Amino acid sequence: MPGFSLHKSEKVRSQKLIESLFGKKTPAFVHAGFRIAWVQTDTTQAPCSVLFVSPKKKLKLAHDRNKRKRLLRELYRLNKQDLLNYLKASNLHIAISLNYVGIEPLSFHLHQVGFQKALNKLILELQNNHSVSAPPAH
Repeated sequence: MPGFSLHKSEKVRSQKLIESLFGKKTPAFVHAGFRIAWVQTDTTQAPCSVLFVSPKKKLKLAHDRNKRKRLLRELYRLNKQDLLNYLKASNLHIAISLNYVGIEPLSFHLHQVGFQKALNKLILELQNNHSVSAPPAH
């Protein structure tokens, strides 16, 4: 099953890129309990680099934060194909941060549909912003 993997090149590792993802002017939205922020880049090898976030403020125990990030990675890995197809077709490179901010505990089967809707909303936001694109972050 090609395309269902998550390689190292698809993960955000640059400190500058991480800081730009959490800047005040970074476009972001919350949909179905998922907060997605993104910046347009030109330094990534993959069309989309992703950062999985699980804040200590809501989940005090490390094993709970690790479980949430593991579930976020799995949701992204299985549902990223539509986003990657759009990015390749429009020749865009972005970095996104994914965070689950919902109240109920994150469950794979219950939140898969909501995550797909959140990614579809991201594609719509990118289509709207593509005509008025900002300079890429470095």
